[in-house]
Parts: sequence; C-alpha cells; structure tokens
Amino acid sequence: MGILGLLFRGAREVVQEQSAKRDLERKLGRKVSKDELYSLGSHLDAADPSAANMPLKSTPRESTVPFGDAKPPMKTLTKLLLIGIPLLLFGVVGAVGYVAIMPEYQFNRLNPFTPKPPAGTFPSQLGAFNLKESPDWHKAASYNPVEYWEGTYTNGANYITYKLWDCKSEAELLSAFEKQKKSVVPSGKYKITDDGAFRYALVTYPGMTTYVLFMDGLRLIQVGGSAQKPVLEMEGLLKNAPPVEMTPINVSEMEASNPAGDNLSVTVLHLLDDYKKDAAAADKKYKGKTITVSGTVEVADKDKSGKPMIAFMRPGATAPKDGMVVCSFEKSQQASVSAIKKGDTVRLQGRVFGNIVFSVMLDNCAKL
Repeated sequence: MGILGLLFRGAREVVQEQSAKRDLERKLGRKVSKDELYSLGSHLDAADPSAANMPLKSTPRESTVPFGDAKPPMKTLTKLLLIGIPLLLFGVVGAVGYVAIMPEYQFNRLNPFTPKPPAGTFPSQLGAFNLKESPDWHKAASYNPVEYWEGTYTNGANYITYKLWDCKSEAELLSAFEKQKKSVVPSGKYKITDDGAFRYALVTYPGMTTYVLFMDGLRLIQVGGSAQKPVLEMEGLLKNAPPVEMTPINVSEMEASNPAGDNLSVTVLHLLDDYKKDAAAADKKYKGKTITVSGTVEVADKDKSGKPMIAFMRPGATAPKDGMVVCSFEKSQQASVSAIKKGDTVRLQGRVFGNIVFSVMLDNCAKL
C-alpha cells in the first residue's frame, strides 16, 4: 500500500471513529471519552433493552480479555509517525554525513548561498573559448586574502583557468596582486616575461605552463594554461584588446626557483621509505624542493578543490595506511593528465609540500 493509500485509510478511520462517538453519545445522552468509546461497558449501557437476552458477540480483541474493557487500536497515522520519524532522522544523519565528506567545490556548487561572481564576468563563450566548468567560489584564506572565483575554458585541447578577485579597495587589490605573484612562482624552472605595475606573466618548465596576472579596475584576473598562445589570446579577449606577443623561450636560460632540488629523482618506494625511516630528515632533504617521482598510478581523480590529482601507493601495499604519494596539479594541467589512469606507470615532477598522515604530498606538479 502506498503512502497515499495509508493516508486515505487513516482519514477514513478518523471519520468512522467520530461517527461512532456521536452515535454512542446520542444513545447515552451525554458526552463520552475516547476510552469509553472502546469500552464494552459503555456499549452495554447504551444497548437496546429489548435486546437484553440476545447473546453478546465479542470482537477478537475482546475475547482475549473477556471481562476487561478493550483498548483503542493503534491508528494508521500513529503507525506512520512511528515508522516515519526514525526514517526521517536516519535520512537527516545520512545527509549530514554526506555533506561532511563532500568536496568543498561540490558543496559550494550545491549551496544556494554561495557568493556568485559579478554578472557577465564568466560568459559561456569568449571568442573561440567555451566555458567548460562553471566558476567555483573559493573563500578568503591566509594565502589568499580576497575570495575569488575560478572557471575553466577550453578551445580544442587547450584548457585555460580563469581566476577573478573582486576587490573592495585599491589597497586590497595591490595586496592580492603581490601575494598572487608569489603563489604562481613554480617549483621548477621559470621565466618571467613581464613584471610591471599592473601585469605579471611567467612561463614554467616542465609543462610550459603560462600564467598572466593583471589588474582591471578593482578586479584582479589570472589566466593560465599549458601554452603561451591560447593564454595570451584569452587575456586579450578579457581586456577586449589584441593579444600580447609571445615571448621566445629558451629552457637553458630559465631561472630555477630551487636549484638544490631540481636534480632529485626518486621512486615512490624510495620516497616513502625515506619518510618512514626518519620524517624530520626526509623533510630536510625534500620539503620545498622540486623532485621527479616515478611509479604506478593507484588513483587518478580530483582533489577537494577540483584540481587534478594523481596518487601512488607503496608497491605491494593493499591499503592507503601503508603509504601513498599524492600529486596535485593546477587545473591548467588537466589536458596533460586527463589520459592518465589507474595502472599507468608515469614520471611526474612537483614540489614536496610535506608528509601528512600516511601520505607524502606534492603540489604544482607536471607530467614529464
């Protein structure tokens, strides 16, 4: 029986009960309570005297307690409440648990109160570029003084990340500009192609990712991708101006952000063993440095902020607690890592962030 059927049955029982109550009150000439309505004695008092010698017929419930008063049966509505309330509580607990483990970007997308970007700043199409992912909102943090929105545009195989900070004052804008300039400096080699008062641009190696950071009124905009040309085209479209000319890149002339770490190349097993043996000594050796790590992919997914993520498990292990190496990429690297899947053997380069629980974390990674 469906929910509607149960509700209909409950309503019918209420009507029948009220009708029986009015009939009994008419016969007794007084008001009766609900208990009296289901009392055998009340019905005997209201019985027709001419039917006194007729044999009494008891209901199945009354026959089990022949000399006692029958109790009112449980209503269908009461049954529904007894079943429905635990189910509702179970559903609420389940929903809260699901929200607790939901990735931040997914929660923000579902939350109707998440701040929305300024109107017109993330159009569905910009020239030949199409909006692939709706802009995600990122709240302000110590390393990110102003909240911002981040979307992804595509043009064929080119993935372009577009970040927007909507500042409230010039001081806030300049602070965000300076902090963001530091955050885009990669873990490996790079070349700064522009370092002006209102625009900052660089090209990284490996991956040849290009970042352009510029001011537009009180807004700070950053575009990034794995090639100069599409990034500069995107910048021109956002400025409604011709794109800036490409800068010739000579890898041998690139500056290294941390030369001491650039030649480190290890396997997943070697890296995990170093941290298992002595985490403090391993931090001195690896933390903050760029290394090349190779191994067999266990997980190819996205992290809580929606960025591509590749994870390696300790060879021969069966559980994450045995040790993992987790590599996080910028969204602009999505095209280069999208084909990587579980079981592939790959070489990645990234900056060692440190050891968290059972995992060694690398960020700003690139596929070699």
